Amino acid sequence: MADTLPDLPEDALLPEGARAATLSLEALERIRQDIVAGALKPDTKLHLGSMRARYGVGLSPLREALSRLAADGLVSFSGQRGFRVAPVSRADLVDITRSRQIIEGAALRLAIACGGDDWEAEIVTSHHLLRRATERHLGAGDDAGWAAWEERHRAFHAALVSACPLNALKGFRALLYDKAERYRRLMLGGPFRAEEVSAEHDLLRDAVLARDPDRAVGVLEEHIAITADLLDAELVRLEASGG
Repeated sequence: MADTLPDLPEDALLPEGARAATLSLEALERIRQDIVAGALKPDTKLHLGSMRARYGVGLSPLREALSRLAADGLVSFSGQRGFRVAPVSRADLVDITRSRQIIEGAALRLAIACGGDDWEAEIVTSHHLLRRATERHLGAGDDAGWAAWEERHRAFHAALVSACPLNALKGFRALLYDKAERYRRLMLGGPFRAEEVSAEHDLLRDAVLARDPDRAVGVLEEHIAITADLLDAELVRLEASGG
């Protein structure tokens, strides 16, 4: 009877450097998700010891993950203060908002120029799912409902630009989206009205499917600006109340 090898974890067959890179990427995505979702609060010190226990990784992949998140602007680092979750501010929100309008607008123009029938079908489907999630979850004020809405919202905005042929541009857009989402998630239960949000996304869908790039980009920029204005007002209120 032939000997059989014991079952091993998939990454056990990888070279040491590849295993370390895999652990770093896994930690990167889990920490990114926790920062964006607000589980790791702004300006919180990231103690390496507690982070190792929380994410189940060693110091080397953890430092690599935090360094990459610092390069993305989701984590800050200084020799005196160590790693911290990036703070939030009204000035940062303005920066993210304008950058997102420019980058996502450029990606949307290219997507409209290059997209075919499958792209349009993806937009229609993701919009339908977003509308249902908006009706069910937006304004519910609970973490699970907000997370379900954000998943559909992310999918719709990604679908709009999915036909853009420039992957680096889409990657930068996704990073800016993460930063904007972090502000929304911090305002859980904030000043968002389901009917108004649905109306904005309806206009955006219609302009894109009409293959009118100027109108589509204009609607997109206004949509991003409206959300930012609501978030800015909430930041002012929280600052005034000491929250």
